[in-house]
Amino acid sequence: MRAGARVLLCAAGCVAAGLGGCHGSQGTGGAAARGQPATFTDELGRRVVPRRWPTTRVISLAPNVTELLFAIAAGPQVVGVDSFSDAPAAALVGVPRVGTDYEPSLETIVRLGPDLVISASSANRRESVEALDAMSIPTFVTDSRSLADVDRLLDTLGRLTGHGLEASAERARLQAGLAEVRGAVRDAVGRAGRPGVLVVVWSDPLYVAGCDTFIDDLVEVAGGRNVARDATGFARYPLEKILAEAPEVIILPGHTAPASDPAEAARSRQALAFWQRWSTIPAVAHGRVHLVEDTPVVRPGARLVEGARTLAGLIHPAPVPAGSH
Repeated sequence: MRAGARVLLCAAGCVAAGLGGCHGSQGTGGAAARGQPATFTDELGRRVVPRRWPTTRVISLAPNVTELLFAIAAGPQVVGVDSFSDAPAAALVGVPRVGTDYEPSLETIVRLGPDLVISASSANRRESVEALDAMSIPTFVTDSRSLADVDRLLDTLGRLTGHGLEASAERARLQAGLAEVRGAVRDAVGRAGRPGVLVVVWSDPLYVAGCDTFIDDLVEVAGGRNVARDATGFARYPLEKILAEAPEVIILPGHTAPASDPAEAARSRQALAFWQRWSTIPAVAHGRVHLVEDTPVVRPGARLVEGARTLAGLIHPAPVPAGSH
C-alpha cells in the first residue's frame, strides 16, 4: 500500500481508537536551563519531559515530522526515522531506519538512545506510544489535522529542538506560499465560482478527505469546494453520495512514477479505470479525474505549497492562449 494513503487510513483508525483525541492542545515548554530537562505538553494533552532540552537526539516516526525537522535546520539532531520518511531524500541518506511508522522497532529505538521520539496521531498506533512510555522513552505525539495545526507544530518543533527562529521562518514561507496560491486563483473563483472537488485517498473501499483535514483546507486554498465536507476526517464515503454530489474534479493521490514501483503504478491505473464506469459524474464526463503524486497533497509537511499549487492547476486550469502549442 502506498505510504501516504496508508497513513491517512491509519488516521481514521487511530482517531476511532482514541489516539486522535484532545485535538488542539498546545505543545508548551516549561522554564528550564538549556541542557536540562523541560516539561512539554504534547498535542494530545500528555505531559512529556525530553531527556535533554533542547533535544540533541531525535527520532521521528512520521514522514511529515521528518520533513519539518529538516526544514527548520534540525536535521543534524535527527538520529532515526521511520521507513516511510523519504524527504528530504539527500539529507536522509545514512540516517538509521527504525521500522515503519505503524510498527516501529522498539529495540532499534532503544539502541539509538533518543532524547525524544516524535510521533503522529495520524500515523502511529496508540500501542506503540504506550510501549515507548513503558520503557521511559519520552514520546511527543503530534496531531496535524489542519493547516493551522501545521503552524502550531512548527512552533513546537522549534521549541523542542532549539530552532525557534528557523521554525518561524519556515512557517512564514508556507503562509506566504499558500497566500500566493489563493491570490493566483482569486480571479478564476470570481468568474466561475468554486468547482466541486472530491479527494479520494483510497479506492477500495472508498475513503475520502472530509472536513477537519488539511486536505480540505488545501482544496479551499486552491479555489475548490470539497463535496465531502459532510464527512469528518478521512472517512468511508458511499458511492451513492458521490453520484449525488456530482463532483466536477476528482483527485486521486497516488504514485505517478511507474518506473520506480510498477506494482503501485498498476494500482493507480486501476483507480483511474474504476471511475470511468460512472460517466454521469461531471468530473468523469469531462476528463477531470486526475492522478497526482500523493505526498505533497496528503502529508502535512514542508511541501504543502507544492500540493496547493498542484490542486489549483487542476481545479482552475489556465486557458491555453491562442496560437500556443
